[in-house]
Amino acid sequence: MRAVWLGLTSLVALLPPAAAQLSARLDVSLGSRYVWHGLSRAAGTIVQPSLAAGLRLGRLSLEGGAARHYELDAVASGELSESGAGNGHLGEDDVWGRAALDLGAARLHAGVVRYLFHGDSTRGGLGRGWNTTELYGAVSTTGSYLNSSLEVWSDVDRLHGTFLRYSASAPILAWPFPPFVFAFVDGDVGLNLGQGPDPSQPGRVANFAGRGITHAGVGAALELRAGRTPGVGWTTIAVGLRSQVNLDDATRVNGVGRKKDLNCWLWMGVTVLLGGEARGLR
Repeated sequence: MRAVWLGLTSLVALLPPAAAQLSARLDVSLGSRYVWHGLSRAAGTIVQPSLAAGLRLGRLSLEGGAARHYELDAVASGELSESGAGNGHLGEDDVWGRAALDLGAARLHAGVVRYLFHGDSTRGGLGRGWNTTELYGAVSTTGSYLNSSLEVWSDVDRLHGTFLRYSASAPILAWPFPPFVFAFVDGDVGLNLGQGPDPSQPGRVANFAGRGITHAGVGAALELRAGRTPGVGWTTIAVGLRSQVNLDDATRVNGVGRKKDLNCWLWMGVTVLLGGEARGLR
């Protein structure tokens, strides 16, 4: 891995400045629920800081980063939580890398995510037995009125199964003068193709209860591009509301012995962009 990175850095050093763009982003989000692949993992006050860096070479982008998931509220026995009953703390770490290729209005993505869980399984949390790795590929399209993405997620560690997700978003407001304000509506639907129980492996920890559609969600968000440091980057603040109809017994889980057919939650986030990606924004 080090040899590959040194080779990549040497290549960048040989390229003209206009050919390679380095960028970084810091995100901090705050929400009342943590949902992954339609599955509610934690409820209460959730803070998710993440850091990513990327390199753009013409139409090719290489990116990597990490995210952490903290539960700030105390958790009672049986409540929805990754960390488990007791005082809230770190529930999960995600480490990822991906490559993306721009093809005009379309973009191809391929990457890998490693999920590391830190909960106490004896107190109802998600422990090391939930650790796993997913490979994913996606194709996304950008239009004047609709942006869409089709993602394929394949677990190659714990489950060896596939999950599909289709999402779309559309702008409903764009204020073109400082401070720039944007509003969006978005939706998504999930489909499980093999991340459920396996009769031949009764002890396997599954994500979903069965094959088929897992959930359908819709949301709205308001984004304020709050400020820009000349030649460096932008700071963006966003707030949103999201709702989800749960269509699989696993996505309905809302704690021990508790199920919900409909979830609603609020979220907000702050993003700081630095480098080439930020300088490209207007």
